[in-house]
Amino acid sequence: MPAMDYERVARFYDSYVQTDTDVPFFLREAKRAAGAVLELTAGTGRVSIPLLLAGIDLTCVDGSPAMLDILRGKLRTEELSAEVIQADLCELSLDRQFDLIFIPFHSFAEITETAGQHQALLRIHDHLSDDGRFICTLHNPPVRLQSVTGRRRELGSFPLPDGNMLALSSVENYDPVFKSVSGSQFYDVRRWDGSLLAGMTVDLHFCLHSHYDFQSLAEAAGFVPVHLYGDYSYGPFEPQTSPFMIWVLRKTRAETM
Repeated sequence: MPAMDYERVARFYDSYVQTDTDVPFFLREAKRAAGAVLELTAGTGRVSIPLLLAGIDLTCVDGSPAMLDILRGKLRTEELSAEVIQADLCELSLDRQFDLIFIPFHSFAEITETAGQHQALLRIHDHLSDDGRFICTLHNPPVRLQSVTGRRRELGSFPLPDGNMLALSSVENYDPVFKSVSGSQFYDVRRWDGSLLAGMTVDLHFCLHSHYDFQSLAEAAGFVPVHLYGDYSYGPFEPQTSPFMIWVLRKTRAETM
């Protein structure tokens, strides 16, 4: 089951995904890198553009052509240059290595099969330099599950470039056996007077990895954790209260010698 059909939602994405809470963190980490940086699941460039404006040597990868079309448009507008590649993370093959690889916005969780998760981590491992770092961000299940109620939840109303409004809502259900969330997002485009102009329903599906599940996956792919933060201010990870798991990993020492 695909995580979400980004080809359908790309035209709305920047209207409702406007957070920049993580941007200073990734900018700081990218500046620490000795060389080139690889952003996986770059999308429309929410993180990419600030890093490129700061002079980071950045390569952007995403699986959605529609999302990358928007990113390329932003690059033209900002007169920025970056290598932008459409690729499936599980089949990544760039024939080069990077000093920092990162996956923002919990996107690794959208790989919903264990075999695919393992394959993706192996591909990332192959693209990471011996002294490089891999940063993977994930939801912390006890906190994220607080909003998974099985009931329709309003996510907000957002202005669209054409003057209409996007009303966004969702329904999410948790499967404790597979440790996954499935549901739907509802995109209602409304005129200024509130009347419905168009509607769209998009399925969603993602995993909620526990601390131990992800660490086991990472170690099986040849990584060792060096830091685990609970937020983008480098706060310590608290299993029951931290909103996120922000993993910083390196290759195991035996493999980098």
